[in-house]
Amino acid sequence: MSFTPRRLALNISLIVSGAWFSQASQAEIAIRTPTTVAQFIGSGNGMDPGLWVLSTGSINTVGTSVEIRSSPSWYPYSRVSNYGQIVSSGAAAIATRDFQNGSGSYTVENAAGALIQGANDAIRINAGLENNSEIKLKNSGTIRALNGQALDFSSVVGERARTTIENQKGAVIRADAGDAIRTGSHVDLTNDGEISTGDLRSAADTFDAIKIGSATDVQITNSGLISGGRNGISGEQIKYLRNLGTLLGRNGAGITLVGDGRVYNANGTIIGRHDGQQTNVDSDGIRIGGIAYINNAGIIQGTGASGLDKHGRPNTSDGVSIAGGYIFNGGPAIWNTPRSGSITGADNGLLVSDGHDGSALGATTLRNFVDLRGVNGYGAKFIGDFDDQVFNGGLISGGNGVALDLGGGNDTLTLLHGARFEGLVDGGTGHNTMILEGYQHFWYPDPPDGTLGETRNFESLQVRRGYWVLNSQGDFSQGAQVFNGGLLDNQGSIAGNVLVNQGGEYQGRGSVANLTINGRLNTNTTVGAPQVNGNLIMGTGSTFYFSTNSDGSAATTHVTGNAKLNGAYLVPNSGPDYNYPWHSRYTILEAGSITGTFDEAYLNYYAFLTPKLSYEANRVDLSYTRNDIDFMEYARTANGARAVQSIESISWRYRDDMYGPYPPFFWQPNPLNDALLNTSEATASAAIEALAGSSNANLSSATLTASALVGTSMLSAMRQIGNGAGLLVGLESTQTPELAATGVPSSARNLNDPNARGRVWLQGIGSYGKLDGQHGSDGMQQRTQGSLLGVDWSLSSTWRLGVVGGYSKTNLDSHNVDNKLRSWHVGGYAVRQDGPVALRLGAAYSHHDGDNKRTVEFEGFSDKPKGNYDADSQQAFAELGYALGSGRFNIEPFANLGYQRYHRDSFTEKGGIASLKVDAQTQDNFSSTFGMRLAHLSQLDNGISLTPRASLGWRHVYGNLDSETRQAFVVGGDAFNVEGSALDRDSLMVEAGLDVGLSARHTLSVGYNGELGSNSRNHAVVGQWQMSF
Repeated sequence: MSFTPRRLALNISLIVSGAWFSQASQAEIAIRTPTTVAQFIGSGNGMDPGLWVLSTGSINTVGTSVEIRSSPSWYPYSRVSNYGQIVSSGAAAIATRDFQNGSGSYTVENAAGALIQGANDAIRINAGLENNSEIKLKNSGTIRALNGQALDFSSVVGERARTTIENQKGAVIRADAGDAIRTGSHVDLTNDGEISTGDLRSAADTFDAIKIGSATDVQITNSGLISGGRNGISGEQIKYLRNLGTLLGRNGAGITLVGDGRVYNANGTIIGRHDGQQTNVDSDGIRIGGIAYINNAGIIQGTGASGLDKHGRPNTSDGVSIAGGYIFNGGPAIWNTPRSGSITGADNGLLVSDGHDGSALGATTLRNFVDLRGVNGYGAKFIGDFDDQVFNGGLISGGNGVALDLGGGNDTLTLLHGARFEGLVDGGTGHNTMILEGYQHFWYPDPPDGTLGETRNFESLQVRRGYWVLNSQGDFSQGAQVFNGGLLDNQGSIAGNVLVNQGGEYQGRGSVANLTINGRLNTNTTVGAPQVNGNLIMGTGSTFYFSTNSDGSAATTHVTGNAKLNGAYLVPNSGPDYNYPWHSRYTILEAGSITGTFDEAYLNYYAFLTPKLSYEANRVDLSYTRNDIDFMEYARTANGARAVQSIESISWRYRDDMYGPYPPFFWQPNPLNDALLNTSEATASAAIEALAGSSNANLSSATLTASALVGTSMLSAMRQIGNGAGLLVGLESTQTPELAATGVPSSARNLNDPNARGRVWLQGIGSYGKLDGQHGSDGMQQRTQGSLLGVDWSLSSTWRLGVVGGYSKTNLDSHNVDNKLRSWHVGGYAVRQDGPVALRLGAAYSHHDGDNKRTVEFEGFSDKPKGNYDADSQQAFAELGYALGSGRFNIEPFANLGYQRYHRDSFTEKGGIASLKVDAQTQDNFSSTFGMRLAHLSQLDNGISLTPRASLGWRHVYGNLDSETRQAFVVGGDAFNVEGSALDRDSLMVEAGLDVGLSARHTLSVGYNGELGSNSRNHAVVGQWQMSF
């Protein structure tokens, strides 16, 4: 051992690592080598030495290895920094002694890899501290007690004494045969490592990882492991526990407190279990004998108990056992991410009592959003006459058949969206209220917010919001109320009366005492109709929804007493199938007596059916008959009228040859006729037009518009021969002006020159077009993307010949129509350039593979026919142009004669009864275009040429412009024609672009092509690259 003043020779690392401490000692004792001499610090007069045990040093004694003493007249400051070993084989490793002044600051640092070990306690403060005293412990290594406590600070309970314990990641505080830590009061404990004890050896052993005892103001934050042979943490009370790690009581509770406590389990684990080392074990996850505040986002478990308690009662293992307070079970709600957390007990999930069968100390509020389970007992059980509140948006499950027992008091149970119970829900004694508070829009067919099973001992039910299903029998003696925004589906029975406010809805086959509807009552064969054991009152302005089925069935409301209708609106609603029995008669209501009538304003809903209400003394019936209004009256277009004729031609009778040469007639249903019978006055016309399938006639016009881009691309490539920027770039930049002004100089690599006989070009095309609707067909939008690759070469000084190929995809979208077209293109072209005269010829063939999808939807009907078809188109053109102008400016008037032809094979749609069999379609036309082109050649200083260009033309189409196809319904009936949007007779052709001659060989171009007519408009953007060779 050596004593020195502060020396620079001391390792700098020790000084830096000591920055955690707030002060420095006036003198230091440095242990650099092993020693068996005990050390004493803290007895000087203001010059209290600090003790440094370097990594090469150690203190190993039989008695106390390091004693910390206090000064009688000075405020002492003592520090122990251990980087080696401090070990006592017969006593404590570090302990206080002869404290004469109840104040001071005492710091212990145990570095990573260092060891503090005592045969009894490892570190013990055995005297009280006052006068703003503080103890600081920072452990990065191992602190171990073989037969006592690793840390015993239980004597530090002064009001102005503060203890800070920091156990870092990878560090260990352990007691083999005692409590790992006994705290004093006013403690801040942070654990990122391990705090643990050894296993219990006998029934007398009570090893807890952290024992608070009677101390107060203790705060613990755990991100590591706290594991006790009996309890993880024990004491009378705790100010705050925040757990992000694991807290384990191996033969007891994760945490057990006699009094109050606050626990926040933030994605950590708290477990009380039974390892079998003890006979009598009461192992709860959390046990708080006073008022508790628990917020759980992790896992809390009581996994099993054994034997009897000190009063001879069987021990139980609960997830949480408290005497009152507040519990929030479930992590934060994050969008599309399930809440975390669960509480599970081998016996009860939650027990609110004195710990056994006695009353709790106060009321409890439980908010559960995840799982709360009692594996063999109650999900949650409350004992005592307190006004408890439970909010459940998760699962509460009881293995003994009781999910929730609220005990005595006037309790309130509020169910939130997603609430579930496994087992009985018992309100207990007192006046108990159940509130249903969902968030789903309650109009059918939204899924329910929750389904409530067996309940008892609830006096009232309030459906405040959401869609709820009730299956309980005979509960709610004071009745139920459905508020605005709530829907109650009663499939059980309600002992009291039910009141439905305006904006609320009631349905279900369950029974009630008396039923008052100020909102709406919904009946159908799925959910049933009410059984009213008293009277039914339909309030003024209320609505009675009555659904019927095609087999003649309906749900009839039964009322034992009087049914008072008060002019309530009756709204009929047919089922989703199509074989509507307009000749059926339905019973809406049966009652002991009936007062008043329904308002029939909504009965005239159907366009082709006439309803009739029949009132008798004890019943109200509804019947439908076919009126004299023909479908044709609602056909607003010629296409719709022809479709109606086809529907009406579907055979209603057929013969079966199995009955011999004179078979009888059998009725065959007409499903399309029956589907239209379901339509209303507002929707009948739209239903007829949807069935007509007029969009099939537009396929030719849309396809021709898309494939016309191939011809436009070939013409664009040929126009660049002789007067395009790419063909007029000289070998040197100085030749460009001469080339533009005088023609082709001898040194230019013009494509007609033998030195530049070939050319390859690539075009990318994107276009958008719109075809207006006609004859009942909706407008159609066309979007095309594709590319073309062309090659041409010189045959002589005047003629060039080229070929082109490409692929494009087109989407044809319309209201309830989606068509995808895949097209392959191939073509050839030739150009003769003889001075200013240019003759351009071209022809192309395109093959089209199409997928056609239609959606036909109206009341009670939905079908999505799909069809696949093959088509092809051809086009040819001849154009004559004459170049005018001089120098850099070029003007070319032109005349163009073209021909287009389209043919589509027949196809049959697959789907339901709205599917069509579509005949083949052919359409061809001649056209002429007259116009003018302009171009101007300019040159940059670097030799790159720029040629802006524009074109304007008038296109006229000859012959029949109408687009028409013939089709028939797959279920039968006559074929009928439908007309689509006609081609434009006259159109304006617009082109603008810029050619950039990068060199004598390479040219880039960008341009716009537009075709603008009265019925259609098409806009295309073209990018082109060409290379001569």
